[in-house]
Amino acid sequence: MDIKEMMRVMIMDSDKEPSVGIFWYLPEKHDLFEVYSKVPSTTEGIHTIHKLHRDVWKKGKHRALAKGEVGSIYYQDHTKIPRGRIFYKDGKFVVAVGSWYKKYEEELTELIRDYFDLEEFDFEVIEYFELGHNGGEKEFMYNKFI
Repeated sequence: MDIKEMMRVMIMDSDKEPSVGIFWYLPEKHDLFEVYSKVPSTTEGIHTIHKLHRDVWKKGKHRALAKGEVGSIYYQDHTKIPRGRIFYKDGKFVVAVGSWYKKYEEELTELIRDYFDLEEFDFEVIEYFELGHNGGEKEFMYNKFI
């Protein structure tokens, strides 16, 4: 077991609580990437993390440029890599993804359970998360869920 896997096991074995957040999925690595999460503050209303995919990606790209990382993943279009957002709404967790998830549903389900400490959740296919879709994330969040 390498150090990355050991750290992941330690985090997963901690007393985490179910979380909302964002992520990218790297099918070739069988793992999530750039995972950000937080525990909802209450069980009332709608909750998600306030970070936007495009802002996380911009920051990563600036870091890669500053470090001279020529082959960085951040030089790619962030919308062409599978991504999703986890909401808590109406007493349940919803994972908003594109239709790409169906091909990886079993593995993705396990990864989301591990990273976000979720026992039960529903996948919801939303156009915004389709590969290559570059609509406004802020508008998506407010129009779809709030």
